[in-house]
Amino acid sequence: MKIVQVQTQAEAGGAQRISDMVGEGLRACGHDVRTVFMYRKTDVYDRDPYADFILTEPPRGLLGQMRAAVGLANYLRNAQPDAVITFQHYGNIFGTIGARFAGANFIIANQSGAPQTRGVRGILTQIDKLMGTLGAYHANVVNSRWTEAQFDTFPKAYRRRMSRIDHGVPAPSVAFDKAAARAAFGLPQQAWLAVSSGRMAYSKNQIALVGALAHLPDIHLAIAGTGPEQDAIIALAQDNGVADRLHLVGEVPPARIFEFLAAGDAYAFSSLTETFGLAAVEAAISGLPVVTSKLDVLREVLTTDDGEAAALFVDADARGVAEGLAELIAKPALAARLAATGRQLKEQYSPARMCAGYEELLLSRSLSHGCDPVDNLQSA
Repeated sequence: MKIVQVQTQAEAGGAQRISDMVGEGLRACGHDVRTVFMYRKTDVYDRDPYADFILTEPPRGLLGQMRAAVGLANYLRNAQPDAVITFQHYGNIFGTIGARFAGANFIIANQSGAPQTRGVRGILTQIDKLMGTLGAYHANVVNSRWTEAQFDTFPKAYRRRMSRIDHGVPAPSVAFDKAAARAAFGLPQQAWLAVSSGRMAYSKNQIALVGALAHLPDIHLAIAGTGPEQDAIIALAQDNGVADRLHLVGEVPPARIFEFLAAGDAYAFSSLTETFGLAAVEAAISGLPVVTSKLDVLREVLTTDDGEAAALFVDADARGVAEGLAELIAKPALAARLAATGRQLKEQYSPARMCAGYEELLLSRSLSHGCDPVDNLQSA
């Protein structure tokens, strides 16, 4: 089956990690899968042999957005895919429209954000509700029990097309040496180091992580990522006299994320909103004790099927994060227990299981016999 995945922007984000894993898993099953980005934001996908870009830089203004949308429609029309899998708000909308014009037999949308009522996101939610209710896409994937519940008030016609496929989260394939990892990213060898990863945006709330340094004079913090909040993060660190203990390593490509995580003594995540929390689960699976905000969805995904928590859940402010990290430092046995529990999430969120869910959806519209993504991913 010929499949195109549609993403909005090319950068090292959570939604992009998911489409990477889905593409790899479906290719292992013999499908022809490419991912097209409406625009290139960073260079992280420049050497990906399965990636294409409509625009080589972020669109400017309405004219630029129209060029991206029209270019995507033309790309899909020329590609003539059997199925289209879309991600993110704009990817869902313009990918679905383009797929319809291209005559794709099956369209799968992914809900990477909870419904909103205000601003641009509120408008996008209403468009999504209308498209989903009218059947513009054939299947609508949510990634957690919490996310699924956010759509309980949507029309039945919308909800009957929903399928829950929990995100797959990769596990490290090799063990990285901490000292070597710190040297590779220019991080201090002897310091107690908290690490974090994610786009530097308001919702990710890395400001709270930097604020925690002021309460903990003996620890350092390393953040992997870039984004619009970077200047504010640097300014706060300078204002609080902690700039020498803050290490910004820039965007880390997916292939090196576990090397970066290996440099840490703990993982800190203070996000204000998530529908899954891929970065935090990834850190837990890598074996880091996690301190994270008290979001219901994070409590869900960072708890094993046996009911054991793989993280400390704290208030998403500087003091809350500082208290959580201080507790890990003071209680090594607690840190070790959380790390061991986190590793148990590997099977719960295996990429192969996620890919099997997408394979099942695709086969519901196909006469092909399919394959076992679990076997294929393990042998790949």
